[in-house]
Amino acid sequence: MKLAICEDNPSHYEIIHTILQKYPPGAFEITHFASGDEFLRTVAENGCPYSIVLTDIDLGSDNVNGISLAEKINYISPDTQIIFISQYLQYATAVYETEHAYFIHKQQMEKYLPLALRTACQKLEKLHTRYLYFSGNSRNYQVLCSDILYLERNLRQTTIYTRTGTYTTKERLTALTERMKPDFCLCHNSFAVNLHAVRTYSHKGIILSDNTEIPVSRSYYQQFKDAFAFRSQGGAVNEQSYDQSILVYSIQPLSVFWTALLLLQDPAKQTQDLTPAVFVSVSIYGTVILDQT
Repeated sequence: MKLAICEDNPSHYEIIHTILQKYPPGAFEITHFASGDEFLRTVAENGCPYSIVLTDIDLGSDNVNGISLAEKINYISPDTQIIFISQYLQYATAVYETEHAYFIHKQQMEKYLPLALRTACQKLEKLHTRYLYFSGNSRNYQVLCSDILYLERNLRQTTIYTRTGTYTTKERLTALTERMKPDFCLCHNSFAVNLHAVRTYSHKGIILSDNTEIPVSRSYYQQFKDAFAFRSQGGAVNEQSYDQSILVYSIQPLSVFWTALLLLQDPAKQTQDLTPAVFVSVSIYGTVILDQT
């Protein structure tokens, strides 16, 4: 996840950086900007690739402060989550002129930065899973993910079946499904289903809430079964349901990131919520691994 830090004070930047280093390796791709002007020059050339921006409010410049910087980010990249950091509480009301995720007093960064990151990731997850964006027939579409029942790939075309109609696109089935994980899962080379729309399933096939029957192939059956169980349990994994010594769940990176934040906030949960023989390691690249020892 790309994260930008706008902080003109080197010692304060080091404190933030030290806190972020406690997260799993690769969790953040961090870019440091010593001024708001430097940040704006960069995004003017390359766009804003950052999912989260941590910014001081007083950036030592009369031209750009954290508030004006946030206003520009809100305009050019509305989905980017902004976390304000300041040692001056008088700015606490000014931040509400902008869309932001959190305000943190610098003396409490150790305590509140993990909470702020968790809030930002929750907001990003909702934004990224609420709608499916795609193009087809020379038009651009946004469709509510919860309205989609299933997707079917036929030759070079993917048909998206919703509760009210159908759409077609040349985008690959795998790419569309990946954007909607963990709520959608491939069950066949040519089909993906909304796990919330599944009424019942067996080796013979899947029946959706509208009674549509979807084929499930032998090679995808276990993957589908695991994904359905994972969603049904609200993301909790019951290791006693499986015989393998190592279980791998491919889920949406933001969901993994959310899990990582929870575990880092309270490492004791690793042994409270799971049997003593199980240790949890979280990879930001989209995999939760339960390693039984």
